[in-house]
Amino acid sequence: MKPSGSPCPLDQISIICFKRCPYLRSYLTEIIHAAWSCGVVPSEWKKACTILIHKKAETANPANFRPITLESVPLKVFTSCLRNRTFQFLAENNYIEQNIQKGFTPKLSGTLEHTAQLAHIINKARVKQRSLIITLLDLKNAFGEVHHNLIYEVLEYHHIPDHIKNLVSTLYTDFQTSIITEQFNTSFITVGCGVLQGDCLSPLLFNMSFNTFIQHIKSEKYRQLGFWKSSENGTPLNPLHWFQFADDAAIVSGQEKENQMLLNRFTIWCQWAQMIIRVDKCSTFGIRKQLTKSIQYLPKLFINNCLVPRVELGKSFRYLGRYFDFNMSDEDHKSEVYDTLTNILNEIDDLPLHPKNKILLYSRYVLSKISWHFTVSDIGKTWVNDKLDSIASTYIRKWLELPISATLSNVLLPHNKFGLNIILPSTKFLQCQTVSRKALKSSPNEAINNLWKDTSNHKNVQYDKYKNTKDVLNTIRKHHEDKLQHHLISQGSFFSNIIKHSTLSFNSIWSSLQSKLPKNIFNFTIRYINNTLPTRKNLLKWGISPTSECSFCLNPESLLHVVAGCKTYLNEGRFTWRHDSVLNFIASILKSVNHCNLYADLPGYISPSVLTGDELRPDLLITLENKCIYILELTVGFESNLLTNATRKRQKYQDLINEQLKNYEKVKFVNLPISSLGVFSHPSLDFTEMLKDLKFDEQCRKYYVRKIINICIRSSYYIFCKRNKEWDNPQLMSY
Repeated sequence: MKPSGSPCPLDQISIICFKRCPYLRSYLTEIIHAAWSCGVVPSEWKKACTILIHKKAETANPANFRPITLESVPLKVFTSCLRNRTFQFLAENNYIEQNIQKGFTPKLSGTLEHTAQLAHIINKARVKQRSLIITLLDLKNAFGEVHHNLIYEVLEYHHIPDHIKNLVSTLYTDFQTSIITEQFNTSFITVGCGVLQGDCLSPLLFNMSFNTFIQHIKSEKYRQLGFWKSSENGTPLNPLHWFQFADDAAIVSGQEKENQMLLNRFTIWCQWAQMIIRVDKCSTFGIRKQLTKSIQYLPKLFINNCLVPRVELGKSFRYLGRYFDFNMSDEDHKSEVYDTLTNILNEIDDLPLHPKNKILLYSRYVLSKISWHFTVSDIGKTWVNDKLDSIASTYIRKWLELPISATLSNVLLPHNKFGLNIILPSTKFLQCQTVSRKALKSSPNEAINNLWKDTSNHKNVQYDKYKNTKDVLNTIRKHHEDKLQHHLISQGSFFSNIIKHSTLSFNSIWSSLQSKLPKNIFNFTIRYINNTLPTRKNLLKWGISPTSECSFCLNPESLLHVVAGCKTYLNEGRFTWRHDSVLNFIASILKSVNHCNLYADLPGYISPSVLTGDELRPDLLITLENKCIYILELTVGFESNLLTNATRKRQKYQDLINEQLKNYEKVKFVNLPISSLGVFSHPSLDFTEMLKDLKFDEQCRKYYVRKIINICIRSSYYIFCKRNKEWDNPQLMSY
């Protein structure tokens, strides 16, 4: 059972309680064992609440809602055990049909198999100029119309052991539920008819009820009425005459009279099962040969002497979420996907949300709303690239305040590589198509495996090459990484420099902190990484500024120049202010270390020159009672200079290290090079090792790293905002 499952409002006990508490599981096991042994379901379990989920159309009509029963977790666990054992019994004895009825069947992608087969049949009939009739059937409140007497007869029909039959009988005897809404709750109502939607056992009971009909029509007598097709080499295959997924049925045949015969058999069964066919909701679709080509036509079929509605010429019908038409053009899917994507992105755009939350909605909600269309249809990859990617890219750029010239390759990378871990619709499309193709290839049904082989043409080869959805994602991301490293010189410079020297553990902390920054600073980090901030060098490229020169030193004003390179800014103390803000925080946390002496090159602290002299004066020294000294040298510079700075500082202080070895048993040099955007390089691991040696636990170490990253980002943001302006010598940034 999924942890996200809703608890019953009557007891509010979540499945998570049982997953995380072994004692509760032990007690529940004893109760289930007692119920199984006695053959009686506890009466307290037979009370539930029912919520109404809107399906479509007007909300004023109760028929447009689906009732979902929220049972107590102990009952769900019990009925799931009952379901698993019953299904195992049916499968081992071949009592249940799984090639026609594919609803609620474990390890079977029934919707994908049925829709793929139906699409293939329509294409075959049109190309080979053969007759084809498809009739879709609709039952009125199918789950709610399964009479309990029918359930008991069905259990007998499938030779279910008496003990399990008694358990099912006691479950459905005097089961009560209360309808709950936001406005009111009803009193408890006894469920006298139908299976409980939301109960773990109900789907299997419904399938078993329908299986009495499926077993009847799967005989050779009725199979011969189906549509005959052949393989690619012309070998005749078994005819297909009936598709069933739960209560969604489709009759397939080559002639109208054959389709009518199958319709008549279903009508008789419905009368026996006391189920009602909604003729007005049924539909029929036909293809036949006219002269030298295939055309769509309007078949004449009847249910209880009522004409079955025909699919209009040139129009489509929908089965299991896929649109089918004469040309299998997928135009309806394209239109629906385009409208859905556009409308939802417009709504998100209007919300007063932080950019990261808009991105989160796009990733977790928007893509899920269109993924089913990507999975079941044959929409072309080119169309998705041209139409949908451009729409999504436009909104992503807008939310992140990226110019139109900015690449999205950076933001499409995972969090530990300074991206936002998002994908474009085209990547989601590839993943969905890969899932669809793998489902056909790995199906236990040989006919579906043959269908996969028959459709392994030039169009589907591009999806068959992927192993799984992760393989798709890794391939796309490798392409973006290669693009940033070898093709995008300017916008890929941050990634090219950082990816070689940064550490994944620090990168994850950086990403976590970035997501909590205010909107203006958050977008600053995105544009910094993309090198699309409005420096004068960029403004000149964009045709906005007449010059790229810095107002103070007249050198080209690039990003490096603004945040770490301008000599005028350096002399004014801008970069020193950022450096000292970080150093001040480090010194403040080391003050808490017991039995040590702290020296820092900051006002208010003893200068390190007391021990080292003025010639080589590190940023910070800390001496311990065990004759150990730490020499810390902090560098906050541009990303392209991280490794150079680290190497230079180690060489610079090598003589000091050797000299201090005369006075101390251990001399540890802590090289702390950090980028102006707060990225820690490999040598920075010395810093966390020092904190570990000084007895700071892992949680504290991560917290201090977060604070240092925060100071770097915010101070660099302030320095950037003050470009071409007078420096006001602010106080060191607080933490």
